[in-house]
Amino acid sequence: MANLELIKKLNQKYNKRSPFTLSTKSFSLNESFDTRNIEASIQNNIQTLGTNYSRYFDEGKDAEVVLLFIDVCNFSTRFGHLNGKQISEYFDDYYDKIIPIIYKFGGEIDKIIGDGIICVFGQPFLAKSLEDCIKEADKCAKKIIEETHNTNKFESKIAFHFGTINYFKNKTGFYNELTIVGKPLTELFRLESISENERINYFVEYRYVANWNEKINEGAFISTLWNLEEIKEIPEKLKGVKYKYIQTNKYWRTK
Repeated sequence: MANLELIKKLNQKYNKRSPFTLSTKSFSLNESFDTRNIEASIQNNIQTLGTNYSRYFDEGKDAEVVLLFIDVCNFSTRFGHLNGKQISEYFDDYYDKIIPIIYKFGGEIDKIIGDGIICVFGQPFLAKSLEDCIKEADKCAKKIIEETHNTNKFESKIAFHFGTINYFKNKTGFYNELTIVGKPLTELFRLESISENERINYFVEYRYVANWNEKINEGAFISTLWNLEEIKEIPEKLKGVKYKYIQTNKYWRTK
């Protein structure tokens, strides 16, 4: 669930120029707990972001977006020995490494769940077509894997998905929160549950496979930097998705 105050604080901390950082109005609620006041406050705060945000957040306009679920490989087994303070410091270091990359390519943070980060590429945060958002999210995902590969600390895996969602205002909480609703989010969580370590993981969607192979010229040789691996069938126990197959993209460069 995206919290508008959290988005503003992250934008400010990591120097992302956005309507959130330009707004001088706080997104926190400190008024009466009357739900009518809460709803009015949320609506007023959204309106300060501009008409494009109002269309998606206030009016419920459909948004075609790309969703990335980024998390640390085997966090609980690798770092279960850390105490509370050490875990907090680890997450601070991890976010400092990952969030600037997300912002560099135009993504926005929807949720932070411990070692997991869900981010969005698309309206109203990124005013580009779905195909362009896929390209930006692809570059972002690759950069994250490249930057965390063989670090012995921050190795990550990424579930990569896209589709049409809506933003729903939560009128019953005490914060300005927006919930992403739509099947792509459900499918993203299912994909994350079977994602392979240090890979970008996709449901098979042939329209965009061409974006996901990458080779580089090294003198007289052409080396594989990213390589799509064999298509695999999704386990039968995975319910709630329309896809039958999964494919992963592996980074081959060693540091």
